[in-house]
Amino acid sequence: MSVRWTLLSSLSTKARSSHCATVTSRGQLLLYSGEHRPRIPVDGSLHVFDIEAASCSSLEKNNNSWRVLSSAAASSKPGQSPEPRVGATIAYDAHSDTIYLWGGRGGVNMSPLDRFQSGIFKASVGDQALRDIDQLIWARLESTNDDSGEAPALRSYHASALIGGKLYIHAGCPSVGRLATLHAYDLVSNTWKQCADAPCEPRGGTSIALITFPSVQEQVVIRFGGFAGYELPNVTPPPLDVYIPSADTWLTLTPSPDPARGYPGPRSVCGLVPFVVPSSTSMDGNNKIPVALLYYGEKDPSSLGHAGAGEFWDDVWALVASPGPSLENITTEWKKLDIVGSEKPEPRGWFPSASYVTPEGKTRIVLTGGLLSTNERSSEVWVGDVRL
Repeated sequence: MSVRWTLLSSLSTKARSSHCATVTSRGQLLLYSGEHRPRIPVDGSLHVFDIEAASCSSLEKNNNSWRVLSSAAASSKPGQSPEPRVGATIAYDAHSDTIYLWGGRGGVNMSPLDRFQSGIFKASVGDQALRDIDQLIWARLESTNDDSGEAPALRSYHASALIGGKLYIHAGCPSVGRLATLHAYDLVSNTWKQCADAPCEPRGGTSIALITFPSVQEQVVIRFGGFAGYELPNVTPPPLDVYIPSADTWLTLTPSPDPARGYPGPRSVCGLVPFVVPSSTSMDGNNKIPVALLYYGEKDPSSLGHAGAGEFWDDVWALVASPGPSLENITTEWKKLDIVGSEKPEPRGWFPSASYVTPEGKTRIVLTGGLLSTNERSSEVWVGDVRL
């Protein structure tokens, strides 16, 4: 397997890390908030970039193709739209063309945003809405039990995923310490529920992805990496944690190494996205199916903490799986991808995971911004096209 990286845009006003990003089913990149200087949020507008159109255009033209939608509230009450933030997450629902924003912190103070500002906020990002308006209308969901023990502790640098009409919030950094908790918000009943805690160390900056293993019908959440005062996982072979929503349980898999290149190293604030094999692709009798991609991230933290830059990875790994009678019996393996072409993103971390599937059924990694080893925030948008 290999990946070819292509630089689509590099614009100084988009330079940021610890931001939110997602890609619609039409290939539109949505970029929100983050920081250009440590712990100081940039604007709270939504920045929109058409990746599909940009793939056939020049860098200069692409840089001029961004649209910026200011934030507005559905409610007439003051303070009802989300404030700029650092270390939040946005999840995209392709069925309803809606994004959901939760969490984060608002500045140098390590304390998260208050309960109201933490969200959940939702906004419609349908194609018509993104093309015809200059404002994005946010609505704050009214939870029935925000103040109960079922609601998640306020936090930043967590992970989130949408599964079966529920928004899951996992791990992250409250005012003090780190978390291993998992909570689900039912978007129909507007109710929080505490789920099973994840195994191993509480952590911030972990990455999760929603995938389907071969021969297993249910979608599950996989988790890799994070920071617990040190980069994770800190054991060899590195474990891969799996959450099963229907059973509200976690299990741990231990993928085999790449025969020539071993295992992916410990990392945090990295990319982890699902991989979909195009229906037109023949695997030539090979029952090893790629299901996820792991890429880049922080290798070693800075001695200055959040004020500095540590060391970063610049690699891409595929998680491949063979069918089994149950999740516990699935065989998994890591494969390090070769780099095709003369250009690739320089090492970085502190960026959000993002990807989408093209109309041809091909998975594209989308790498936006991030913190570089020079302690500068990248302004770039890269896409990674994977070849089997």
